[in-house]
Amino acid sequence: MAHVHQEVVPPPVPKIPIIYPGAKWEPLVNHSAPGDVRQRKIIVLHITEGGSAASAIATFKASVAPHRVSSHFVIDRDGTVYQLVDLNYTAWHASQANSRSVGIEHAATTTGKPATEEQYKASAKLVAWLCDHLGIPMGRQFILTHNEASPKDGHTLCCTGGLDPDRVVAMARELSQTASRPPV
Repeated sequence: MAHVHQEVVPPPVPKIPIIYPGAKWEPLVNHSAPGDVRQRKIIVLHITEGGSAASAIATFKASVAPHRVSSHFVIDRDGTVYQLVDLNYTAWHASQANSRSVGIEHAATTTGKPATEEQYKASAKLVAWLCDHLGIPMGRQFILTHNEASPKDGHTLCCTGGLDPDRVVAMARELSQTASRPPV
């Protein structure tokens, strides 16, 4: 009897979740796709057009296929950061950039409820951490608004009037461990 050699394929190595240490972990189930953290080359800033992180999270949870939406992070008005999607996974926040980006929502509106000082501080700290840990260069060409990253989505005012992305980047640059280093 001939010996049949069967190649043994080891099971896949489970990915260790990448969770921002300053966040409250509140995972969204079935609102992301497999991804690769090494593909994360840009950060996309959003405003929720709502008054709280809780309302944004509820909107994400209520969304259904094929129009499910999500974001990696939501920053509440008091600066509390919620992480909803592990950075190993792709969140659905900017259709043209999802697979290569990290999404950060801010509970703010274009009129009446702009981002708070606490949100700017929390956003800058998170952006600095993401750039340092994921190797994303600290610059506006890599830290974009929704409309800049995915113009076909039609979010022409995201973040106009609600969040100043230049201010977030400037504040993050001051906190970053690598922003002053030349690119490798």
